[in-house]
This record gives sequence, structure tokens and C-alpha cells, in this order.
Amino acid sequence: MRQEAPQERHREAPHLRGRLELLGDELLRAGRGPLTAVVALACSSFLAAGCSGPTPSGSASEEAQGVRAQGLLEKVAPDAPEFVESGLERVADGVHARSALAGGRTYKVSVACVGTGTVELTIGDKAPPQAVPCDGVRSSRPVQDPPDVLPVDITAAAGATGMVAWQITAVPS
Repeated sequence: MRQEAPQERHREAPHLRGRLELLGDELLRAGRGPLTAVVALACSSFLAAGCSGPTPSGSASEEAQGVRAQGLLEKVAPDAPEFVESGLERVADGVHARSALAGGRTYKVSVACVGTGTVELTIGDKAPPQAVPCDGVRSSRPVQDPPDVLPVDITAAAGATGMVAWQITAVPS
């Protein structure tokens, strides 16, 4: 049940009659018309239609994709002798790593992409790019006789989205 505002307040501010007033901590509404009721009804039905359930935000979705992509890579501790380098990036940002490697060893480059579309993996300066789908499956490539600094580039194909995790490890001899 609505209570009417005391008339004394309107005598102090007669120019505010029929408008929204803020007096102290009270919010008083004077003179609601049919248009106000229509607007309130329209707003409430618009808000109710948008409340069908929680939708993950872009960052929450990216975080989940990143956790999944990293989980697909081999579990190698950063202080393990075979660990070289690893990372996690948005597919749209890509990966452009330059890793220092010791000669005479064989290495493995692993990539896991979670999202949609494909990414293109280029290992070294002369190798052609290889397509890696963003389907949540790890893909690994051996690297024999690497240069002192190995370029690893991962770029998004048209329309690709998601997160891509990558890892370089030395293969035990």
C-alpha cells in the first residue's frame, strides 16, 4: 500500500510537485501517470526475459578453456631437466616464442587448442605451417637438430577462437 507524501514537504519545494524528489534519504514519487505504469511494465518484462539462467562471461569461458588446454599437455615440472618452455595464450593473440635450445638433442613441441576453428603452427623459419584444430586434442611435433634459437609461431586461422597452450620439452636420449 502506497503512502502519500506529507504536504509540508511540497510546500517547501513547490516546483518539484509531480516529479521525482529526493529529500534526505527518502525517495518520494508524486503524480504517477499511465505512461509510468506502461514503462515499468515494459522494463520488468524485459528484465524477466533476460533471466533464463547464468551465462558464463567471456573471461570465465576463456579461463575454463585455458585450464582445459593446459591439462592436455604433458605434466612436466618447470624445474625438470626435460622442461624447456611453455605458455598459454588467447587464440586471437597467438604465440610468437623464441626458445634457446641446446644442439645435438631432440625436442618435442606440443600444442593443445580448446575453442573453435584451427590454429596454424609453424616451427622454425623454414617449415610450412601445420593446421591444429581447436578440438581439445593435444598435437605434438618432434624437432631434431634444432637451431640455437627455435621460433615457434601459432596464429589463428580465420574465425578461430579459444585458448591455446604450448610446451617445448627435451626428448630423453
